[in-house]
Amino acid sequence: LLWFWPYNPNKDKIKGASIPTICPNNISCECSEDSDCINGNCQRTVQDKFYCTPKPGDVFPNFIAVDQYGEYVDIYDFANQGKMILIEVAAGWCSPCQKLASWISGDDDTIMEFHSRWNPEYNVIRNMVNKGEITFITILIENALHESTTYEDVFKWHETYPNNKIPVFSDEYKDIHQWIKPYGYPCINLLDENMRFISFSQRGWNDAFDILSGVKPYPNGTD
Repeated sequence: LLWFWPYNPNKDKIKGASIPTICPNNISCECSEDSDCINGNCQRTVQDKFYCTPKPGDVFPNFIAVDQYGEYVDIYDFANQGKMILIEVAAGWCSPCQKLASWISGDDDTIMEFHSRWNPEYNVIRNMVNKGEITFITILIENALHESTTYEDVFKWHETYPNNKIPVFSDEYKDIHQWIKPYGYPCINLLDENMRFISFSQRGWNDAFDILSGVKPYPNGTD
């Protein structure tokens, strides 16, 4: 085999939320004030509703999904490997997602012309992914027809943008979509090796990429 994912023997010690989410006070549940939320972070969404929203320091949920090779994989197996983790929530119909996948899977730099907020400093991230210095995970929430994804969709995505360093997962039941509530794609967040958010955003790549590429300092002055 030309691919393999890591195994984390201590993954049961990670205290992340189970999904689907159990309300009333967990992350992604409706709220009216911070005290309604398990993480004390009740935020207004772009739909003008209030939900308990992830924030830096929160743990990514325990997500098990089918990958591009037809295997069910526990995302916590990527934890505790001594690497930071980028998690991308993407959609098959999303043009910026396609441009990003083309960039990170090869030498296609047209994304620099396509997106006005692209920073050439981000090229170091592609190198880090391909050298195995960081983990990049793509979670597809919809296919090109705006339907929920299946194994066939993540297989096709990998076939179109092949990179054996990058697992591609199907969010078949939109559990991660419900938990993060992205309002723009791709939606990329940076986690530490313990699956804790270093930054949290519901759209775009800039927050995560700025930190990882050194354009902006790590939160709280850490490095």
